[in-house]
Amino acid sequence: MLSSGVSKGFSQERPGLGKTGDQELSDDSGEDPNLEPIDPFNDNEVVEEPPEPEAEPAEAIFDGQKGYVAEEDADRISRQGFYGVRLDDGRLELESVELIHLIDWKRVVAKNAAGKRIQMSYIVSALMERDPELWVNYLVFRDLRSRGFAVRQGFGGGLGFRVYARGDKPGTTPAKQLIYVLKEGVPITLDELDRVTEAASAARKKLVFAIVDQNGEVNYYRVSQTILENRGGESE
Repeated sequence: MLSSGVSKGFSQERPGLGKTGDQELSDDSGEDPNLEPIDPFNDNEVVEEPPEPEAEPAEAIFDGQKGYVAEEDADRISRQGFYGVRLDDGRLELESVELIHLIDWKRVVAKNAAGKRIQMSYIVSALMERDPELWVNYLVFRDLRSRGFAVRQGFGGGLGFRVYARGDKPGTTPAKQLIYVLKEGVPITLDELDRVTEAASAARKKLVFAIVDQNGEVNYYRVSQTILENRGGESE
């Protein structure tokens, strides 16, 4: 069953009926669809401690959107958990949440194009002007990384991240799960639920909802298989 805090974040909208307000999603029988609280990673909530800071953190140039690590440090940073994408010129391109995470864990220091060191708070503020949901996405990314998983950007439209099984290497094996990020109390319509479940099914990945509460804690949920089948979708 949905907890009260989560259920209030989902709105019910059906053709011909209109929006009924912040209510629990329900199937045709009127029963709760069971957005099931889960541990999607089967790791018993074991969270790893951040590693010791690098003796000499790598430098990352922040261009206003992403971070770039020079070729001489690219392998070292990439190997520490499959961060970033190697460019043709040898540099390592970091997504915004990757850059923030590596700064937070003191693996890199950020500088602007002029070589002046900049703080994480400045980067977060600059990025949130473009993407107000950045920090919520980062909290989910940080939680997934703290569990020891390789994480890549998702497909957009709320599908924030792809998560790989432990031991799997991005680029050589496919991700197992797609993470849809939500803030507690923010509604999602049934049309949106249909869209993301169909996207996950088409990508042959399991769909997990990551809901961030007001304290910044992340909880994971999955819509019950029965409801997805009733609505014509499939989930692996």
